[in-house]
Amino acid sequence: MNEQDIKVMLKNFSQGKATDKELALLEAWYLTYHEEGTENPNMAERLAAVDMVWAKLDNEHRPVKRMAKWWSVAAAAILLLSVGSYFVWKAIQVPVITVSQLAGTKKDIAPGTNKATLTIGGSGTLVLDSARTGLEVHPNNLTYDDNTRINAALTDTKMLTLQTPKGGTYRLVLPDGSVVWLNAASHLSFPSSFKGKKQREVELSGEAYFEVAKNKAMPFIVKSRGQQVEVLGTHFNINSYDDEPLTRTTLLEGSVRIGATLLKPGEQAENNGTSIKTIPADLDEVMGWKNNYIVFQDEKIESIMRKISRWYDVEIAYEGTPPADDFGGRINKRAYMSQVLKKLELTNKVHFKIQGRRIVVTK
Repeated sequence: MNEQDIKVMLKNFSQGKATDKELALLEAWYLTYHEEGTENPNMAERLAAVDMVWAKLDNEHRPVKRMAKWWSVAAAAILLLSVGSYFVWKAIQVPVITVSQLAGTKKDIAPGTNKATLTIGGSGTLVLDSARTGLEVHPNNLTYDDNTRINAALTDTKMLTLQTPKGGTYRLVLPDGSVVWLNAASHLSFPSSFKGKKQREVELSGEAYFEVAKNKAMPFIVKSRGQQVEVLGTHFNINSYDDEPLTRTTLLEGSVRIGATLLKPGEQAENNGTSIKTIPADLDEVMGWKNNYIVFQDEKIESIMRKISRWYDVEIAYEGTPPADDFGGRINKRAYMSQVLKKLELTNKVHFKIQGRRIVVTK
């Protein structure tokens, strides 16, 4: 596909004249990362193109009412035998279907939503309201971000843990006014008050984006897998999932220190547990999750499927050797699972089988 072909397709799409074949080719071109040199449009044009395609697909895709979360279950068949009586349990097999068979059905898997729990040291765990998007911690009480009071008193300093499941995200305002966005399958532990402390210390597992309130007298410390990040007031993202090979800290504004490494805005620190490497950050990819996209730039399918697994709360398996190709693209986090897998299949480099909430990756 050359530059002229792509420009013609974009023009046809903008005029509402694009055929189904052109739409498929356009999406495939975006996802596969062209291999034809530098003649194709730049990333900004590619992102604009895929946004237009998404708008069309969103209008076309009207899935049925969202199913409640469910898991593959085994049912029992009871066989009454003539000699004695006993039970024989037989698992019901969940059928394997294709992406096209999944689309538009009750079995299509919905994207994640606002879901989280809050554990209060010594006082149990609260399931937070999914109709709200965030939680605020005040000196003596808790509220949602619309100022609705939560029935849980904080009469003294307690350790709190905000936890999101797979398929969940939540926003948090800490007692010092710092704001944290917690990605899926993550948790953040922090005190209900920083009063009387020499530093503001929190502990992260998973991924979170921080906008830290400035306080030169009280540094802000984030502890995560194999590292400690120190800041005074800044905007940064930490990806520290246990199933990822590296802990990545990305600075957007201000400065942070990780051991002896000082990051500048636009830089990312990759920590493998023994050493830290600083590289230029791809901010579109890093901040995609917060901006309601799953973004992947020159990534292997295993990395992409880990992101999909967390957001859609699905199990990932592989049939044979995963494809060695690099993939690039941006997927709207409001999309249903069939839409996401269809876009990846358009590359013709990877295909999928679906069995309940189990996604099998094939070539």
